[in-house]
Amino acid sequence: MMKMIGINEVAFVGALVSMQRAANQINTAFEGWESQGERSSVFEEYLEQYAQLQSIMLSYQELMRKDIDAIGKIGTSMLKVDQLLTNLWK
Repeated sequence: MMKMIGINEVAFVGALVSMQRAANQINTAFEGWESQGERSSVFEEYLEQYAQLQSIMLSYQELMRKDIDAIGKIGTSMLKVDQLLTNLWK
């Protein structure tokens, strides 16, 4: 329900849940490969880059979760201010 500020609490909570679900669905359960005795500089480079990608994806997921938490805290504060303003102007 929108009040003085005009925040739709239901839409906000729904969007927050959707963002959290999206962050949780980032596949960070990478598994590396063990060497089968091959000797290839290209394969070694690929494994190194794969490990870097895994690290990047984990960092990205962590940053997304931090941003979502910050958005949630700010939104909750705005909803509280909205309620206070609504009560003030009744």
